[in-house]
Amino acid sequence: MFIIKATNWKRGAEMDGGSDKWLMIIMVLVIVFLLWRVFSSWLYRPAPFKPGHGFEVNDQFERTAAVELLERSGYEVVSGKLKVPLTFECDNERLYSRLYIDYVVSKDGAYYVVKEARDRQPVEWTGTGVRKALLPFLLLYPDCEGMLYINGEMNEIRKIRLANEEEY
Repeated sequence: MFIIKATNWKRGAEMDGGSDKWLMIIMVLVIVFLLWRVFSSWLYRPAPFKPGHGFEVNDQFERTAAVELLERSGYEVVSGKLKVPLTFECDNERLYSRLYIDYVVSKDGAYYVVKEARDRQPVEWTGTGVRKALLPFLLLYPDCEGMLYINGEMNEIRKIRLANEEEY
């Protein structure tokens, strides 16, 4: 009789072990799934905006009125004009374009892309106008603090950044 009870006890232990195995398998699968999600979101996130990462820094630039205005306002010019090549695929045809960044500056550890005012490309200072003219620059490097739009003739610097949804 003692043998039968021991056998029954052992059978009960095996059943609990089986359910523990399934619980462990489910936990491992959940952990693997979460790690995969974190890795895939990291993989498709744009490159952080730091000089030397994601673009070549052009440290040769002319001392123009715009550069002097930026330096008087406390910004350090990190890079001169940058050309950002863009390639689009439209109905299996490749289309090419580019964006130009006039300067990259830093202030208090934050980086800003800079666009100079052009007479041929005026910006309409409405939500729609700013979106049409400047949104690609803000989306290009999301780790930037924002962008500066400078008008050297008017001695004016406008700081533009995307507002968080909570701020809207």
